[in-house]
Amino acid sequence: MSENEQTQQHQETEAGGQPEPAMGATGIVRGVAGRHVTAAGVVDLRGVPPEQVAKIESIEAAGAVLGDEGNREALGRVQIRAAGGVVIVKPDYRVVMAPNLELSRSMLEAMPAAQKIVLVGIIFIRPEVTPELIAQKFEAVEVVGILMACERALGALFGRAEITGPTISLPDDVGPVVRSIGQSRLDTGYLERLADRTTYLNVGQTIVADDVSEDLLDRKILSYHNVGQTVAPRNLLDLLKARCPTNLGDFAEAGQHDD
Repeated sequence: MSENEQTQQHQETEAGGQPEPAMGATGIVRGVAGRHVTAAGVVDLRGVPPEQVAKIESIEAAGAVLGDEGNREALGRVQIRAAGGVVIVKPDYRVVMAPNLELSRSMLEAMPAAQKIVLVGIIFIRPEVTPELIAQKFEAVEVVGILMACERALGALFGRAEITGPTISLPDDVGPVVRSIGQSRLDTGYLERLADRTTYLNVGQTIVADDVSEDLLDRKILSYHNVGQTVAPRNLLDLLKARCPTNLGDFAEAGQHDD
């Protein structure tokens, strides 16, 4: 159903006097799609008149809620539960929304200087990005979501950033990095092809297969950051826990979780 169809359905339901069902989504919801919004990646209410925002009764389980100065007061009266963050976007800020955004050196070099920007999603700043480049390209930054970067880059960013969400700090000499955003399975075939001493960032669900030897996992995984769920046999789970400087998720023993 399109956004216009959702709005039309909302208006027709109100006119008929019947209770309006909750509006559920997994991506971006723009505008007022119903009195109740659930399970949305981003609820974008920028530019929506305050009298329209006032029709929303609740927003639940949203990754981020975006508003503006014009509807700030109305948005403040909406019941918001389990949201990653609520951001009032300033007029001179650009907004970039991406489920998984990787910022490389070449990407930043191509950007105009002194950006004012809101980044929404899972943000990874590659180790090649220097603090000097960050200072040149970003005048002010708001991050809503998960931010992953090396220490020097984070240091340069913190002086000009507002961050809502977890931050994963990596050493400047981090070496090979693997990011798992969805569901991944670490089996022997995959690990044998993985670079030794890899830093693994688990933001989704990672399942370690029963056929993986402790010696192999020990050689391949130098550091393990767990923001999602990790499922593994007990001995391998203990190994990953011991190498986990960031645990914001769940470690579960294989056989004791629902697939």
